[in-house]
Amino acid sequence: AVVSTQSGHYGRDSQPAMQQPGQPYVPQAGLSITIAQAVLNKSYTLIGSMDPYVRLKVGHNTYETFTHAGADKAPCWNKVYHCPLPNTHSVRTVSVEIFDERALTDDQRIAYAKIAVPQSVFEGHTLDEWFPLSGKLGEAKEGSINLIVSYTTMPMITLPYQRIHYPYAGVAPQHFTPRPPPEVSEADISTIKDMFPEVDKEVIRTVLESKHGNVEAAVAAILDIMDGTGQ
Repeated sequence: AVVSTQSGHYGRDSQPAMQQPGQPYVPQAGLSITIAQAVLNKSYTLIGSMDPYVRLKVGHNTYETFTHAGADKAPCWNKVYHCPLPNTHSVRTVSVEIFDERALTDDQRIAYAKIAVPQSVFEGHTLDEWFPLSGKLGEAKEGSINLIVSYTTMPMITLPYQRIHYPYAGVAPQHFTPRPPPEVSEADISTIKDMFPEVDKEVIRTVLESKHGNVEAAVAAILDIMDGTGQ
């Protein structure tokens, strides 16, 4: 895919920029985001399997993974992006969209999520969680996506009127084993269902998985979802 240097758009599976002679690395802090994998609840293709890829938006920059052809509802990308930030307050949320790549028609967006980056990440903690996805099935009903987020200093090449990220060797895990969504108990689902009878059980299950089975965190997340939808 073409890299647009003016818009800050980095194409699918983009290659690192080449260092120019005499041009030093400029250390710059930013978010290191690994788009690991997703578990989707529905296939939106009528023939064959979906070919999913992810579009990640961080501030004014947009990044896209490669397409995991034929992965359908269980894509795995394990793609690391280094997203420069001017300061720790400039970006506190990132957004992800999962698309099904189509050959003869426009690519179809099948799921999306807006993810808050907690203060703990900027204090050195690595966030490794499953986040619920929304889409045509409803709020938090499309499945979940596994992201690994940390705040780090990375070598950068800064050219005039360009913002090019430069992944350096050794950052990405060499032998990455995706973690499956954590198992949650039916008792915990029933407990939360009693508190929120209007919320679908599958939504509760997805949120519990994204919070590693932590009931209190799941309740807080459902309250946030309901506040955001005006319920």
